[in-house]
Amino acid sequence: MSKSKIFLLVSLIFLAGNFIWLLYWEDAGNHDFSYGQYYSFTAQIKNTDKKLHGWNIVVEPQQLEKYKGRILVYANLYPEYYYGDILELSCKIYQPEPIIDEGGKDFAYDKYLAKDNIFGTCFRPRIKVVGKHKDIFFYLSQSKAYFLNNLNNHLVEPASSLSKAIILASRREIPDDLRQSFARVGLSHVVAISGLHIAIIVWILQAVLGGFGLSRKKAFWLLLMVLILYLYLLGFPSSAVRASMMVVMVLLGPFLGRSTTSIYSLLLAADIFVIFNPYLLIYDIGFQLSFLAVLGLLFYIKFFNRVLIFIPKKFKIREVMSVTLAAQVFTWPLIIYHFGIFSLIAPLANFIVLPLLPFILVFSLLLAIVGFWQWLASIVAWPLFILLKIIVLVAEHMSKIPWAYVMIEDFPLIFLLGSLFFMMLITWILKPQQYE
Repeated sequence: MSKSKIFLLVSLIFLAGNFIWLLYWEDAGNHDFSYGQYYSFTAQIKNTDKKLHGWNIVVEPQQLEKYKGRILVYANLYPEYYYGDILELSCKIYQPEPIIDEGGKDFAYDKYLAKDNIFGTCFRPRIKVVGKHKDIFFYLSQSKAYFLNNLNNHLVEPASSLSKAIILASRREIPDDLRQSFARVGLSHVVAISGLHIAIIVWILQAVLGGFGLSRKKAFWLLLMVLILYLYLLGFPSSAVRASMMVVMVLLGPFLGRSTTSIYSLLLAADIFVIFNPYLLIYDIGFQLSFLAVLGLLFYIKFFNRVLIFIPKKFKIREVMSVTLAAQVFTWPLIIYHFGIFSLIAPLANFIVLPLLPFILVFSLLLAIVGFWQWLASIVAWPLFILLKIIVLVAEHMSKIPWAYVMIEDFPLIFLLGSLFFMMLITWILKPQQYE
């Protein structure tokens, strides 16, 4: 047996072992801590996430006996709190529990929080700011706040929330009805920082750098620098970092002159992530979608480049479409399993919207940076607003077309695994990666 096959076998056994361990034997948490009691303690803010009706604040307790890990605090919209704030909190601390939705489907909310080292929740506490801790992440958060404010100041809703979601991963402010419209027409990836989102950005950069005549190696290193800068704008969130690393794994071979990129690199990246955080394997949808999206890129980009021969190559339209479709080959079963939606109109919606995405990314980035310069910001904001308005109209109107999507309420785990196995079997038979 070759070394590559041995690695493949060991990697799959390792991932399967973690999967079984998470389902049946994992039992992390604070077993010596008394949940449901009222506590007063000091904590430092590690992350903030703004929603329409309040803030989700992740804090790390500094003086809370027998408690390990972080706490998720649900706070009012005002006053606002920021990364690095030292707070005095008074509230009851509850142990997260699984949630059963209206359809009777279980959601392992406790494990979902555990992947971020969160083992407690606190609702509407009494809060007092008593200090500030400044480190590199504090300055990252300050930079991100500056970019968010620029987009807020020069765009009206829903353009503002869409722009913030597309380039800064701040998607909680998108109205629920608009979020549903995007899901129904297969455009959720446009406003989510995932493997697909990062892949589209990287392919756009690749096209621009190639247009300047740079060699593959020079273009790769410059692209890597731009990607790091983009992660800086985001504040280096773990989901975007994982997605970026996976996409870079796919691009590494072609940029360095190899004809193909091995799936073993992708499995190695997945193994490393799971070693450091086993919860990702089952309880992080973003990790799952990124892995499956990049898997689709590995096998199906050449295939769709050939199938979509009727789409012009100008401005890399065919390539961007190929990237998008390839990235969704393996993700659709997971989307049905988690969200219960199968979009039939997604290819058409993506065909209309994706050519606009490069311009939206560029204009959003420019506006985020030069927002302090009023006259220049106004010049950039108007075309950006029009482009975002077009995306909103496409999503809203297409979601109302009869049979644009199908709601699948009951899609059990066995169907998910069976669908993925079926797609892998088809891929093994067709060998689409060999198309030229």
